[in-house]
Amino acid sequence: MNEVGESRQHVAALRERVEAGDVRGVARVVRESWFDLLTEHGEVTRVLLERVPPADLRSEPLLLMMLGICYNAAGFHRLRGLRYFQWAVRAAGADRNDLELIDRAFIRASAGVAYRLVGRPRRSIAASKEAVELLDRVVESELEVPNQLTRVYGQVGVSLFYAGDVPAAIDALTKGLAITPTQPPSPGFGNLAMLAGIHALQGDLPEARSHVDYARTGPWTDRQRDMYPGTFYRLAETMLALERFDTASAREQLAAMRHDRRSIEHWVAIAQVETMTGMVEGQPGRALAQLETLVTMRAREARHGSASGALNRMRALLQLGLGRPETAKALVGRTSGDNPQVRIDRARVELAMGHTGSAMANLESIAAAVLPARSVAEATALEAAVLLRLHPQGRTDGVLNHLGAVLRETQLRLPLALLPPADFARVTAALTVAGFDDVVSATPLRSLLPELNGRPELTTRERAVLAQLMTTGSASEIAAALFVSPNTVKTHTKSLYRKLGVTNREDAIAVAHGGSLLEEHN
Repeated sequence: MNEVGESRQHVAALRERVEAGDVRGVARVVRESWFDLLTEHGEVTRVLLERVPPADLRSEPLLLMMLGICYNAAGFHRLRGLRYFQWAVRAAGADRNDLELIDRAFIRASAGVAYRLVGRPRRSIAASKEAVELLDRVVESELEVPNQLTRVYGQVGVSLFYAGDVPAAIDALTKGLAITPTQPPSPGFGNLAMLAGIHALQGDLPEARSHVDYARTGPWTDRQRDMYPGTFYRLAETMLALERFDTASAREQLAAMRHDRRSIEHWVAIAQVETMTGMVEGQPGRALAQLETLVTMRAREARHGSASGALNRMRALLQLGLGRPETAKALVGRTSGDNPQVRIDRARVELAMGHTGSAMANLESIAAAVLPARSVAEATALEAAVLLRLHPQGRTDGVLNHLGAVLRETQLRLPLALLPPADFARVTAALTVAGFDDVVSATPLRSLLPELNGRPELTTRERAVLAQLMTTGSASEIAAALFVSPNTVKTHTKSLYRKLGVTNREDAIAVAHGGSLLEEHN
């Protein structure tokens, strides 16, 4: 029987069980034909399931999940879908000792998915990990593993990814990919796509490239590559193109995606990649306008949780690209949470403003954190830039060697491009001297940030105070040198710091050196 005939059989079986009033039979058909019903017959499935009596529906989390997903895919009816997800969470939490192992696995996986889709991904971790354990037991006990298990592992992996447990997500996705059939059409493309995208976003380009190569040549279809299951595959292709500064290929990959921006759950990841595409294209203004259009479309989700923080970080990067560091600083300052990536973003903004002390303080606060490769590369590039401004040679050599090794191993280049122009020039030159010419010459590297040339207008007295700050931080010593009172020194120092946009002597000295504020008056 061909795929079309088999697909119609699934719908016929569902209709038969609904009309017979056999709710457990309905749940069995839905479990066995889940992804076919969802991707090929979502509207018919929704209509049939709504004929199941509400009292019966409330005891079947799989049916509630299916209805929730069907409504979630209909952009203007997503709120109704959220209600079904909430009911699914409650139903999945009930004690069900009468279920087979595979049904229990489906229910726990469904609970994790429901938490994810109602905007509470962290609460999905326990149910998702329990689902993995149950799925592992099914795989170990069955000679012939149902095809649906590949996709269930995949959905659990997505839940764990959005909950922030990336290693557990990769483990679940890899297990699902391992048991997928190798003959087309294979149901494991969603797992493969997620793995490719996660590795690309995390900064492990060799691993991302190996998954992308399999996605291009394996037992998959163009429809899988372009529709929802292939979203992260297209994002991986885009990131690989951006690391080569190939914006035409990046845009081609983004344009190949077929999804509804009002309803796709991966909208934040898509926005992140679109933001970086706009930066590499040299079009941060256009990218910012497109981002705000998407935020308006997804207003409810954009105001809450991790989405709000991620959006502020995107806005901050684009504002830096537009030459507005003060706005960027305000955006990262109000980003919720204090995770390492936020600290890296703050360090980048502080560096762009010439505040080397504040930049280094942010980087030192995450020195012991376990970071993904992309974050390691960004933080190390920023640290090298700060040290090259301050000239402590011994430590700088070690950081440059670490940076070169990380970039060579991961094949990342964008972390260098996110340095301010003068820092980019210093760091790439230093990498060449340190023996990493292959890192800086393999691609058409350039800084993605504009040169900030504006100089503050200082009074004669403020300039004199600044000159004294180069050698001492004592108000009394400066007062004696300038023949004024310590209070006068404090007043001028306060005004000087305000004009330089700093709060301490170390940053004032760095801004003075970076902007050559004293040279022309020597």
